[in-house]
Parts: sequence; structure tokens; C-alpha cells
Amino acid sequence: MKCGDICAARWIFDECTDKNLVMYNTIMSNYVQDGWAGDVLVILDEMLQKGPRPDKVTMLSTIAACAQLDDLSVGESSHTYVLQNGLEGWDNISNAIIDLYMKCGKREAACKVFEHMPNKTVVTWNSLIAGLVRDGDMELAWRVFDEMLERDLVSWNTMIGALVQVSMFEEAIKLFREMHNQGIQGDRVTMVGIASACGYLGALDLAKWVCTYIEKNDIHLDLQLGTALVDMFSRCGDPSSAMHVFKRMKKRDVSAWTAAVGALAMEGNTEGAIELFNEMLEQKVKPDDVVFVALLTACSHGGSVDQGRELFWSMEKSHGVHPQIVHYGCMVDLMSRAGLLEEAVDLIQTMPIEPNDVVWGSLLAAYKNVELAHYAAAKLTQLAPERVGIHVLLSNIYASAGKWTDVARVRLQMKKKGVQKVPGSSSIEVHGLIHEFTSGDESHTENTQIGLMLEEINCRLSEAGYVSDRTNVLLDVDEQEKEHMLRRHSAKLAMAYGLITTDQGIPIRVVKNLRMCSDCHSFAKLVSKLYDREITVRDNKRYHFFKEGFCACRDYW
Repeated sequence: MKCGDICAARWIFDECTDKNLVMYNTIMSNYVQDGWAGDVLVILDEMLQKGPRPDKVTMLSTIAACAQLDDLSVGESSHTYVLQNGLEGWDNISNAIIDLYMKCGKREAACKVFEHMPNKTVVTWNSLIAGLVRDGDMELAWRVFDEMLERDLVSWNTMIGALVQVSMFEEAIKLFREMHNQGIQGDRVTMVGIASACGYLGALDLAKWVCTYIEKNDIHLDLQLGTALVDMFSRCGDPSSAMHVFKRMKKRDVSAWTAAVGALAMEGNTEGAIELFNEMLEQKVKPDDVVFVALLTACSHGGSVDQGRELFWSMEKSHGVHPQIVHYGCMVDLMSRAGLLEEAVDLIQTMPIEPNDVVWGSLLAAYKNVELAHYAAAKLTQLAPERVGIHVLLSNIYASAGKWTDVARVRLQMKKKGVQKVPGSSSIEVHGLIHEFTSGDESHTENTQIGLMLEEINCRLSEAGYVSDRTNVLLDVDEQEKEHMLRRHSAKLAMAYGLITTDQGIPIRVVKNLRMCSDCHSFAKLVSKLYDREITVRDNKRYHFFKEGFCACRDYW
């Protein structure tokens, strides 16, 4: 019911002197559906004082309102009323009570209601699963889901969405495939979750299949789904497909524009990102703080210092967007990457917000200077002593400078604090399956073939003049051992696997969880030339597009 309609209905309701049970139930039900939960309890109070006796429909609206408000006190009183008046036999009420208790953190009470229900409908099971997911108990949610004899689309969507929320992306896609094989057609909610999973995995082939599925099943491309698809293709390293979806969208809000700007930013297309931003302004869409993060990131990736400065200073002056800590972090990153160290430090020291670990981390990560490392690390360890990246960055900077005593000291500190380095990994999608590699990995079923391909690649690269950059081995070992370790970096393993499993001319797409090292970058450039393959690598900062011996980042990252 529209706001005007429900307000008119309330006026009529208030003017009526002889209200019956149907009138109370109707207005309360409409309020619950429209999210006006507080008004439901106001009307209930009036009803209890001078109205008819509440029935099961009244209590259903009341309990649903309590769930929306997280009002456990009134909710428990309502449950008591239900039990005292023999209303618990109605499944809808029991489902609402389960939902109430789960939302209010009363899992045991919810499970008790569930166990005593003689006839559990699919809605009952869904209520319990949704509550367990909200409570963060994925293991029990899985068990309950597996026990269901009958599942509807809500059941599948709840589990798929939950898996995406906890970053179990491969499991989400696997569950979607199971759902598809059982002949259940997904809806826009399903596809938003699957698009997110595809994006995080960088699974472009699957992403394209998702788009085909949406078109084939005539799933409406609304604002949320369209934005999710733009973000999906952006994360998969396909900005052209991201822009194609964006242009098809009939409605675009600031989130949709931001996703499209972000797609161009990820590939370092500064001019394209700014051009799209200007088009957004022409369409009278008011920018928010998030779109400026995407724009400043584009400037950082493209080395566009002047444009970055101009955008940063225009935020508040021209658009009324107050710069936040994340924007200062972007500016520090931009200046540091451009070698403007003094300007970056000056910005940190004069910014009106207390710089946090992200700002100092941007300075440390972008400009690996030993003297600066001491200065930034001191600030960082005060602000976020538990952050793994700080210790790893500092250790790597010392290692690059050959200061092995300092490396040992930092690593000892990490050990004492229980800080563990995140292992580097790279994944590649082949024929719809994700294959993941770690550095030095020999566990893959096709390890022998991968090793032979790496030998062939290294032989051809050596003939072309390639010399490995051993400064990327941040361990105090001899040169021969460094060479061996470099040869089995995770990105190289993934690229080699791509070469032996895909046909000539098929692009190779690799997703890394950490920043790409300079040696793997040089390796990928030469492989793209010698094997005539386009190679895309997404690391934790940006995309690298390799073609004919060159990278679109122009070796600036």
C-alpha cells in the first residue's frame, strides 16, 4: 500500500468509533507489510485497552512487527498470549515466532518452537535456515538445509546468499549448479548472489553463462541485478562487457554509475573513468563518496597525479562530498606511486583527520624506501599491531635491501605475536572449473605436464633475453635456490596450466590474491608475445592486460 493510501486508511480508522476485529487486523497487516512496525504496536495497545480480543491474525502481525523492531519483550509476551489462547497450531504464527527469536538472538527458543511443530512447512525450514545464517552458524544451516525433504526457491536463495556472504564463492556456484540440475529456475535474487560469486572468483566464462541464463529465462534486469552484473564483469577483467550491461540498464543510480566507473578504474583507464563521471553529472546524478574512491583509484593506477589532485579538491568545493579517510589514503597512494614522497608525507601530516593504518600502509606499500619504512612502520604498529600486511611489507622492504638481520627481527616479532603471512595463490578458470595454485605447488593432478611446460617456457624466454628478477625472492638463500623458487611462483604455474589446457588464441585469465611481483610481470609480457596469447592477471590492486609483449599498465603499478 502506498504511503498516501495507508495514511488515508489510518485517518478513516482513527475516525471510526465502532472498530471491529477485521478493521484492526487489516490496518496492522498493511503496516507490517510496509515496514511501519512501530505503528503496529501502537494500534495493538489501543486494541488491548478498548478494542476486540486479538485473534491469530492479530498476533501474526504483532510478532512480525516485533521481529522487525527486534523487540524481544513484546515478542515474548505475544508468544505467551499465543500459547495461553491455543493459537500455536497455525503454522504461520509458529514461523513468525521462529523468525522473531532468531532475529533477537534467541536460537534455543527458536529451535524449541521448531522441534515442537507437528507440521513443518518449507516456510518453517526457511525461517530457521535464515536465522542460522544471520547468526553466523553456517555449519548448522547446511545441516538443516540438507535435512529438508522439500525446498523452494527461497531455500536455495538463502543458502546461496549465505555462502556468498561468508566468501564461500565456489560452494555458492556449486549449489547453484545443483539447483539448476534439479530443474529449479533462479530469479533475480539468485543471480545477484551468483554474479557476486563469479566476480570474486574472476570466472569470466561462468560470468558470460550467467548473462545468457538471465536473458534466456527472461529475468528482469532491474537496478540491483544490473549493478551486480556490471561489478561482476569489472572483477572478471572484462570492462567492455561491464559497459555493455551498463548501457542496457534502463535505470541507473549512483551505485550503478560507480560500478561502471570502477570497471574502467580497475584497468587504469583514467580518461574513460573521468569521462563517464562527467556523463553522470550531466545526467543530474549526485555523486557520493564511493564514486570518488573509484575515480581516485583510476588516477592512481594511471599515474594521473594532476587529475587526481583536481578531483580530490573538487569533492567538497563542487559536489558537497566531504573527503573521508579512504580518500586521503587514495591520494597518499597516488602521490607515493608517482614518487612524490615529500608531498605524500606532507598530506598525511596536515590532513584534518587522524591518519589510520590504511593511510600509512599506502605510503609504505607504494614507496619501498628503507628509511621511510622505519618511520611509517612505527606509526603502523601503534595503530594496528595485529595487521599481517604491515609486518610482511616491512619484512619485504628489508629483504629487498638485503638487510637480513632486520628481516629476521621482524619475522621473530611476527612469530611472537602469532601473526601469519597469507600465502600467495593464483587461480585460473578452465572449462568452467577453478584451479588454484600456491607458490612451489606440486599437488595438481597435472603437475608433471605443468612442470614440462614451465621448462619449455623458461627455455624460450631465456633465448629471448629474459633474466629472472631475483630481488623478488625475499629469503636469505643462494642465487640458484632463488632461481628455482621464482620458476614456480603461483602466477607462473597458473599461466603454464592455461597454456596446456586451452586452445591457441584463447585468452588466459589468472586471479591472484596478492600483488603481482615484477618478475611474474616480465614473465607474462614475454609469454604473451612468444605464445601469441592475451593474458589477464587480476591481483589485489588492479588488472594487468598483457598482449604482444606489453602490459596495459605501462609497467606502472
